[in-house]
Amino acid sequence: MTVPYFKTLPNRQKKIAILRTGSFLCEKNAGLFRKMLYQVDGFYVEIWFLRFGKEALWYRAFEDTQLLSPYLKTIDISALLGNLALSNGDYK
Repeated sequence: MTVPYFKTLPNRQKKIAILRTGSFLCEKNAGLFRKMLYQVDGFYVEIWFLRFGKEALWYRAFEDTQLLSPYLKTIDISALLGNLALSNGDYK
């Protein structure tokens, strides 16, 4: 599936495609909204909800990895960095 094709699908079909072939990556709150990020067939899809709602308001499909930046900023990698420091010390 491609981004242009995904964008032509009705919302119900988008939901089915994400549930069948998508991989959940993360969730982020943005004011009144909650966004869920999925990877689907080599591209990404944000699903926007009202913060406490269950029905998707809209879907945003994209390939540009720069649009992942708001999600990447929320990932805490301090434990990973600590493990790297320990493993580098083992090889001295």
